[in-house]
Amino acid sequence: MFLAHKLIATKILFTGAVFVTAGTVLAAAALTDPKCRDKLKECAEKLRNGKKDT
Repeated sequence: MFLAHKLIATKILFTGAVFVTAGTVLAAAALTDPKCRDKLKECAEKLRNGKKDT
């Protein structure tokens, strides 16, 4: 039973580490690409102003 808890905890920690790493890579890629950066700025402005894209 103790071994099962260790395996579950290890899997949760490993999955969290993978998601954090993937998120960091995607954020860095988005911020270094000028076109993507501009799209993110436009999206942020729309969210601030409360406008919906229809």
